[in-house]
Amino acid sequence: MEDKEENEDINVAKDAFDGIGKKDGAERLLEKAEPARDKRKKSDHDDEPARDKRKKSDHDDEPARDKRKKSDHDDKPARDRRKKSDHDDEPARDKRKKSDHDDEPARDKRKKSDHDDKPDSRRLISSLTAETGGIIVAPIIQANSVNNVNNYINISPARDERKKSDHDDEPAPEEPDSNKRKIVCQQNYKKDVEKKYGKMKDYNSLTGEWVDFNRRYTKLFILRRHPKLKEREDELKSRGHLEWRKKYKSDEAMCIQVEDVFASDENGEIPSTVVLQGPAGIGKTFTVNKIMFDWASKNIFQDKFDYVFHFSFRELNTKGDVSLIELLSDQYSDLNLKEILACPEKLLFLMDGFDEWKFSLDQDEGGDEHTKQPVAITVNRLLKRKILSKSTLLITTRPSSLETLEKSVTLQRFADLLGFSEDEIEEYVSKYFQTKEQADQALNYIKENESVFTLCFVPVVCWIVCEVIKQSIVCGEELNRNLKTATQVFVHFVITLCKHHGNNSPSDIIHKLGPLALGGVRKQQFLFQKEELEKLISSPVQDVSAFLNKIQFKQGLSCGSAYHFLHLSIQEVLAAMFCVSGMSDEEINTLLNDSLHNRCLLNVVQFMFGLANKNIQALISDSNLLHIPELRPQLENWIKEASRGVYSLELLHCLFEIQDEEFAKKAMADMNNLWFFHGCVNKNDCTVIKYCIEQRGEVEWLDLGLSHLGEEEVKVLLEVLPKCQKLGIYSSDLKKDTVMNFCQMLSTHPCRVSLDLDIKMTKEGLTLCCSTYDGMLDKKGLSFEGDLPEDFILNICTLIIPKYICEGVSVCNCHLTSNFIEKLCGVLKMSTTDLQSLELIDAHLTDSLVESLSSGLDAFSSLESLDLSSNSFTDSSVPSFTRLIQTCSSLKGIGLSRNRFSLERMRKLESLQEELKRSGRECEDAVAISLVRRGGGAGVSGGRSLHWSVPETLDLSL
Repeated sequence: MEDKEENEDINVAKDAFDGIGKKDGAERLLEKAEPARDKRKKSDHDDEPARDKRKKSDHDDEPARDKRKKSDHDDKPARDRRKKSDHDDEPARDKRKKSDHDDEPARDKRKKSDHDDKPDSRRLISSLTAETGGIIVAPIIQANSVNNVNNYINISPARDERKKSDHDDEPAPEEPDSNKRKIVCQQNYKKDVEKKYGKMKDYNSLTGEWVDFNRRYTKLFILRRHPKLKEREDELKSRGHLEWRKKYKSDEAMCIQVEDVFASDENGEIPSTVVLQGPAGIGKTFTVNKIMFDWASKNIFQDKFDYVFHFSFRELNTKGDVSLIELLSDQYSDLNLKEILACPEKLLFLMDGFDEWKFSLDQDEGGDEHTKQPVAITVNRLLKRKILSKSTLLITTRPSSLETLEKSVTLQRFADLLGFSEDEIEEYVSKYFQTKEQADQALNYIKENESVFTLCFVPVVCWIVCEVIKQSIVCGEELNRNLKTATQVFVHFVITLCKHHGNNSPSDIIHKLGPLALGGVRKQQFLFQKEELEKLISSPVQDVSAFLNKIQFKQGLSCGSAYHFLHLSIQEVLAAMFCVSGMSDEEINTLLNDSLHNRCLLNVVQFMFGLANKNIQALISDSNLLHIPELRPQLENWIKEASRGVYSLELLHCLFEIQDEEFAKKAMADMNNLWFFHGCVNKNDCTVIKYCIEQRGEVEWLDLGLSHLGEEEVKVLLEVLPKCQKLGIYSSDLKKDTVMNFCQMLSTHPCRVSLDLDIKMTKEGLTLCCSTYDGMLDKKGLSFEGDLPEDFILNICTLIIPKYICEGVSVCNCHLTSNFIEKLCGVLKMSTTDLQSLELIDAHLTDSLVESLSSGLDAFSSLESLDLSSNSFTDSSVPSFTRLIQTCSSLKGIGLSRNRFSLERMRKLESLQEELKRSGRECEDAVAISLVRRGGGAGVSGGRSLHWSVPETLDLSL
């Protein structure tokens, strides 16, 4: 059928061209074409069943083709060649299945094969219809060339039907797998992103130096609401940034993870524009890079976003006229961006560092993603959702720029990046170093210095500490040589922020923010209004935003905002830098004198001492910034005056910050008694105390009795204990080895003084209370309580009793053996001090120990008090106790309560008391003896043991 129709078309064309001159070509063509088209329409209806069957089949409809062969006699050779061409053309069809449906070269080749044996006029008409979009042109032909076109006759329906018929004779081509091509394209893009963001550079990386991103990245703490004004103010005052993070972290409703920033809210709405705010160095860019890396690694947002793109506002500032397509092409040239941008709801744009955007958001006129226009317009239209309005945006910014952003961009979710919590600080440090030993050294340093530790919630501070310690290890230097003081850490921090997070030199920052910082410290002001801030710094807040944070809060029916320094210590160190570089000698002296009455200024003075350190001066490139030679004499005079006050610990910190041994030794000459009466002394404080005692040589008195020391604090002070003539320490949660080392150091003390040492075992560990205040103690001796090993008690007795004035020994709630009694008696004989009191209470002593106890103690003529309560003595021991009482003439009292004596033996002891009274051995301080009948002392009735429910007490005065 189809071949017959094609032959008719060929005849029409031949007649059209052959008839030129007899009749107009166009009219002739029209007359011939109309009957043929009518006939084909009728044939089309007749042939519908066959065609439907061919559409359902993947192969040629053989019966239908046979029928056509029988009726078609005109061009059998051409049809055979077309069948052969159909089979020969299978590779082209396979190729067409993998590529776009409109693979024109392959189809053209197939058409050429189909019509190889047809007249030239047919090919000419086909080419003309292809060029004119379905319009057959009746040309004027002269000398076998086309000279002009006169009329256009639209016969595209006939051509479409023939094309359709052409395809019916061959298997229907499969639909191209465009989804597979898209997946491959996306996978290639993810590989590129993963490779790009899988490595990172440190601030001081050399060319070619890279760090594995996942090796360094540590999860950051994100708060999903604005902190309340009172919360932030209390946090700043207390310097307890890590403690407040613990409180925030405990409330799951307040915290979110990176993967949850686009999660639906309580109403089921999904935010399309999220802002992530945080101060300089807190980890905003780190978080953006983490999102890129994790998405490319197929860890987050796989079902939500097909593509994630990252733009840095700092880099966008350098662009000229550009379209969004061009911005993306600059970074990712291999992507089919037209196809990708056609589905904006599956796109995420990460816009990092809005605070660095130098253009106004007002520029947003006209244009779409293809329009080439100034970069400010292109980016602003993307932010305002005038381009790709269904896409998702995450914008990072410093708090100082949040208000500007919010005025022009609709922000549907706010998140506050708070940096590290305590656990994350430890994780970061552990990841930074290659060995656990190095990581532990760094972590110990950080935890020793409280102000440094609390500032390490800022990742860049963690990096500074780790990097300086790492360089010390690499160079084989003393670990703390380059980072001993808090001033060193904070000056490093100021320089790093100026260099990498701002456009100001340290000198500019000091002179802009220094007066504000100092004034705030004087008045204990930590929050500043924008107007007040701009008036003092004489420039926009944005110029100094690297050192400031901004909070928003509700104020009545409106919203308010305030600024604060990143950390109180940063405020204090900037104030100190301003004092040293921008104040006259007279003003500095006034400040130093004021600090003696205003304790809030002492930390500023401490940093001034730190800035006088020669190592600090080397860090700052501007040698004229700090006027050190004039400063040192002023500090020396001040500390002499201050040493008469009560701020001993603060003064020692000042001497530690300057790290000048001669300066410290001279200043310590008038500081012989170190008394610390406030409640908490940390490991860093103990390091400072140790340093200053070492510079002086020894001190008369170190009093930490009201301070609560822990294991680490005691270990720091062990070496200087022999340098203290008098000592007062209270500590808890200690290990046995630490207590033993403490007693070992006490035993090396050159002077024999009175000592009161109490050691108690608790669930948390050992508690130790030690006083060596000669002439001021109510009791002098050793006291042990709790489940302590027998050898441990004996070893401490062996160390202490021969060296100190020890008038009493008490052991309670322990399990002692007969060997202990014998060895203790041997140690007591080594003491030149007369033992006056011995307590062995609830020590599991039995009758078998009484004889050895009696024989050991009867040699001590000065023993006045013996307490053996709550043991397991029975009637069998009464004769031994009788002999002990009768022979130890100095004994004034004995405690035997809560033992296992019978009533009969109790009466025996009572009669002994009467006998001793008659002999004149009565004492004013009577000892109460509670005699309790337990276990074997009970009578037997009806096969059951009888127990007294109420103890019978006998007061025996000796």
